[in-house]
Amino acid sequence: MIDRGATRSAVGREETGAGRWLGLALALLALVLVLAVVRTRPLEPKPQDVPLTEFSAVRAREVLRTLLIDGSPHPTGSAMNARVRERILTHLRWMGLTPEVEEGFACSDLGNCARVFNVVARLEGTQPGKAVVLMAHYDSVPAGPGVADDMAGVAAILETARALKAGPPPRSPVILLLTDGEEAGLLGVRAFAEQSPRMEQVGAVVNLEARGSSGPSLLFETSGADGWMIPRYAGGAERPLSSSVFATIYDRLPNDTDLTVFKSRGVPGLNFAFIRNPLHYHTPEDNLENLSSASLQHHGDNALAAVRGLSGADLASPPPGRAVFFDLLGFFVVRWPAGWTLLLAGLALVAVIAAVVLAHRRGVFAGASLGGGLLAFLLGVVLAAVAAFALQTLLRGAFPAVWAANPLPAKVAFWLLPLAAVLAAAAWLSRARSAGLWAGVWLAWGVVGLLLAILAPGVSYLFLVPALVAGVAGLALLGSPSGRALASFLPALAGGLLWFPILLALYDGLGLGGLFVTGVLVGLFATTLAPLVALADRAWRRWAPVAIAALAVVFAVVAMSTAPFSPQAPRPLPLQYHFDADTGLARWIAFAGGRPLPEPLRRAVPFAQEPVRPFPWSAPQARALAASAPALALSAPELTVLESSVEAGKRRVRLRLASPRGAHVGFVLIPAGAKLESIRMQGKKMPLRGAGQGGQWRTYNHLSLPPEGGELEVVLGETAPLDWYVGDRTYGLPPVGQALQEARPASATTIQLGDTTTVTRKVRI
Repeated sequence: MIDRGATRSAVGREETGAGRWLGLALALLALVLVLAVVRTRPLEPKPQDVPLTEFSAVRAREVLRTLLIDGSPHPTGSAMNARVRERILTHLRWMGLTPEVEEGFACSDLGNCARVFNVVARLEGTQPGKAVVLMAHYDSVPAGPGVADDMAGVAAILETARALKAGPPPRSPVILLLTDGEEAGLLGVRAFAEQSPRMEQVGAVVNLEARGSSGPSLLFETSGADGWMIPRYAGGAERPLSSSVFATIYDRLPNDTDLTVFKSRGVPGLNFAFIRNPLHYHTPEDNLENLSSASLQHHGDNALAAVRGLSGADLASPPPGRAVFFDLLGFFVVRWPAGWTLLLAGLALVAVIAAVVLAHRRGVFAGASLGGGLLAFLLGVVLAAVAAFALQTLLRGAFPAVWAANPLPAKVAFWLLPLAAVLAAAAWLSRARSAGLWAGVWLAWGVVGLLLAILAPGVSYLFLVPALVAGVAGLALLGSPSGRALASFLPALAGGLLWFPILLALYDGLGLGGLFVTGVLVGLFATTLAPLVALADRAWRRWAPVAIAALAVVFAVVAMSTAPFSPQAPRPLPLQYHFDADTGLARWIAFAGGRPLPEPLRRAVPFAQEPVRPFPWSAPQARALAASAPALALSAPELTVLESSVEAGKRRVRLRLASPRGAHVGFVLIPAGAKLESIRMQGKKMPLRGAGQGGQWRTYNHLSLPPEGGELEVVLGETAPLDWYVGDRTYGLPPVGQALQEARPASATTIQLGDTTTVTRKVRI
């Protein structure tokens, strides 16, 4: 039987003895957040006169400037791509290296094929054997010059190689691999893995990437047995920012980099990238002016530390096993073998259970209070998720794309509102007393940590480390109100040190969806404060959630009233000139992403008000705005049947794809009714799925179409003739589109393929 009068009296004593702890916890966690913001900044760029054995962003930036020529895009197969490649070769020769160009033909999983030209150079080690590959790609998307993605990686590699040559030679050889065709589907690295004799020399890989123009260089992905690589990299890095959480999340995203090809072959590797200012990604804004020198410095420091560390290992027989790892605010990296995770999670849960049992036996809390603690955890997480969902719904207008020009007010709102929701839930359940709330919350954390140790070991440390701290503190401190406050405060502080750097990166990685996840996770983390709410006085319990929620609303209103795009962070708005060679009609097409077209564009060209499905082969949900355009005398692409035969109910056709107008990109669209069973381009087998469009068409692209054309060989399950489409594409609009491009406001820009001129026709095959 519970004496409610005694319970009220005890609560009053808790208020008097420990009410200050909630305010102290919130203040110190705010300081931890500020420290996390500061410590997750990239390194300050080092000047040109630092020792030659060190990486200098100033030196690397000068190298980058010479490689960019005039800052034009240089996609695979273009003349500018060849000029950039020659600049790279010239610089490598100037460094005293003997670079080679490895030529190959490769196809991606999405149906892109091209002839690619990888640049390879070698630094000899003191011992022969397996080599460390230091890799970046030098091609860009057609829309922009690709300075951050990934010429910054190329410049970082060249400066890293210079620093390696200036110091003692590494134990293992180092291969510099600058790939072509990454943006088209990892084509260069596919060609290297499938065709290069150097592939068998590869012992480990360090890859440099970017998906933005600033921010810290994060170790966001590992491949193979990474347990031995983490300490070798972290031991030499000035600010190692890394987490197995990033690697776990990235493994579940539909994203690829050049490391993907090595990863699929089980080769150990480390992948670094900076990802802030994502609206610059794959646009003309990915230029030298927007590239952060601090990010370049951090990139190079990581590359140099990783190569020096890995090259000192025995790459022929590296130790097996993966690791769980995380940095502590960039000061150092904590790691343990992944196989230990379940044991550590079990120990954390056992410690919490032991603390709960001991406290219950000592009469610190009644058994019913444990249910209140579990309810506080569950209700807090649910309310946080509801608050985050409501914010996400409210802010969709301020985030018409995945990212916005000024996300800070929204970020703050997504931290504050879920926090207020959890504090309100804890205040409502404060009758369970601090010990009951402590018991329920930390039992829940321990159980979640154990489940994650089984399902996602790389993420589990976020729960098991705070739970372990809570269990140890609880065993010693739960007997008094101040002890309970300290037993709540210490694991919350440990959690903040681990959680805040991860939460700060989610928006840059995932956009608006990342803010929703941030809100839910902030709420989950905030449940650690529930016991401190019970210790606070009634005024704190009543008004703290209200004040925090009101502040969140203020920031949400600011976010909604802030322009979502700006000239520094423009919206994606590519344009296309499309000529239908069958009808002789031409159109302007604006891919506005479902958003209203800027008024200057409507004044320049009378676009239709309602969006339409742009092409017969477009996905059913695809929409764009169209307007009539002048019909130009553009030669139609050709798809000529060279051979055709039918055998055993299968039709084999050999075709030639050509562009009489000289476009170096050609494509064919094969209807589903053709029952495609195999396809080869230039003799190279391609994936059957291609780039399926709504299930009705498969697109196959030749991105380096020679003047004489390229050959395709297909095997079809349907022998009757069918209508296919053939097209070719050049980058940029024709001269008649100049006024349209000039009418596009500074707050909008092209992206990915850029503005294009496309000619298509229907062919009977």
